[in-house]
Amino acid sequence: MRPQLSVDLPSIRVRLTRWIMAISMAGGLLLALTVGVLLHETLDELLDDGLQESAEVLYGLLSQDQDLILRHRGMLPAPSHEEGLVWQLIGRDGEVALRSHRAPTQPLTANRASGFSDAPLWRVYSLPLPQGEAMLHVAQSEDHRHHAQLWTVGGSLALALLIGWLTMVWLNVRLRAELKPLQELSEAVRGFDPLQPGAKLPQPARAELVPMVVALNDLAERLLARVAHERAFAAHAAHALRTPLAGIDMQLAVALREAPAALQPRLLQTREAAARLRRVTTALISLFRAGGQMNWQQVHLKELVATLPVRGVTVTVQGDDLIWCDPDLLSAALLNVLDNAARHQAAHVTVDVCTHERHIVLDVSDDGEGMSAERLEAVQHALQTGQGEDVLGLGLTLVDLVARNHGGHVQVSLGAEGTGCRVILTLMRHPAAWRA
Repeated sequence: MRPQLSVDLPSIRVRLTRWIMAISMAGGLLLALTVGVLLHETLDELLDDGLQESAEVLYGLLSQDQDLILRHRGMLPAPSHEEGLVWQLIGRDGEVALRSHRAPTQPLTANRASGFSDAPLWRVYSLPLPQGEAMLHVAQSEDHRHHAQLWTVGGSLALALLIGWLTMVWLNVRLRAELKPLQELSEAVRGFDPLQPGAKLPQPARAELVPMVVALNDLAERLLARVAHERAFAAHAAHALRTPLAGIDMQLAVALREAPAALQPRLLQTREAAARLRRVTTALISLFRAGGQMNWQQVHLKELVATLPVRGVTVTVQGDDLIWCDPDLLSAALLNVLDNAARHQAAHVTVDVCTHERHIVLDVSDDGEGMSAERLEAVQHALQTGQGEDVLGLGLTLVDLVARNHGGHVQVSLGAEGTGCRVILTLMRHPAAWRA
C-alpha cells in the first residue's frame, strides 16, 4: 500500500471545466446582449417603417375625395378586431373628424408637420393631406411595440444563452474525452513494472503524451540498469562471504571439539551467529539470483521446510501442502522468519497454508516473546509504505522482497492470544496454477 497524494492539489480537468463554463456563459451572454441590442434597433426601425407605410397607404385612399370624407364624423365602419395600428383624420378645426374604432377621440398629437413624433403611450407618424386642410395621424401603442420587442429580444437572449449552455456541455464532454488518454496512461503507469527486462509503456494516444512516455521509458531503463548493478554487487558480495563463512564454521566446529568445557558455550554462540550470517548470505544469493525471473515450481511445503537449517524450534505445517512458488526464494523468506522466531525465544512455529485460485496465504505463528506495541506499529507502517528498512531489519526486508517478487505482500501482527509473533505472507500463484 503506497501513500496517497494530497487531494488538495488543483485539478486540470476541474480548472479547465470552470474556465469553459465561464467562457461559454460569458460568450453566450455577450452574444445575447449584442443580438438583443441589434434586434431592438432593427425591430424599432421595422415597426417605424410599417407605421410609415400604413400612413402612406391611408394617405392615398383618403386623398381621393377629401371634402366628402371630412364631412363625415366618428368612426369608419369596421368589424370589431384588435388593432395593431390606429389612425385619426384631423379636420380644419383641429378636431378628430374620422378615426379607427380603437383610436382615441382626442388628437393623438398636436404635430402639424410630416414625420414621426412621440405622444404619451403612442408612436405617431403624421402626414398633412393635400391643401394642408387636414392631418392624418397613424399611431402604434408603446405597449404593443414593447411587447413585440420583449418577445423578440427575450427569445433571442434565451436562445443565445441556450446555445452557450449547450456549447459548454459539448466542450465539457470533449474535454473529458481528450483527457481520457491521460487517465489511461496513468493506469498503465500504475501497472508498469520497470524492473521487468524489456518492460515498456504502451504507445500514447496523443502527441502531447509522447515526451512523457519517452521520459518514463528512459527512467525505467536507467532504474533497471541501476538495480541490475546493485543486484550484481550484492550477489558477488554474498558469494565472496559464503566461502570464508564456511571456513569459519568449520574452524569453530574443530575448536568446539578441542576447547575446554568453560570455553565451549562462547564458541557455540559464535558458531550460531556465524550460521545466521551464512543463512542470510544464502538468502541474498537466492534473492538476487532471481533478478526478477521467477522459477515457478510445484513443491511440497513440508518437505521444503524440513530442509531449512534452523535449530532450536520445531515447525508444524498445516493446511494445503502442495503449492506453487519459487522454492529458492520462499526458502530464503521462511528461513529468515524461522530464524527470527528462534532468536526471540520461540520453541514452536506453526505454518498454516491456505490456497486460493490466484494466491496462497502462509500464516506463520510462533510462541516467542513477540514485540512491543510501538515496535509492531513501526514495522506495520514500514511494510505498508515501503519505507523504513532500518525498522524492518535485513530479515523482514528480505521477506518483503520475496513476497513482492511473488506479486504479494507481508503483514506482521501479534499472535492469536496476544503473545508471540505472526507473519502472514500472501503470494500470487503462477498463472498455470489458476487453471489447475
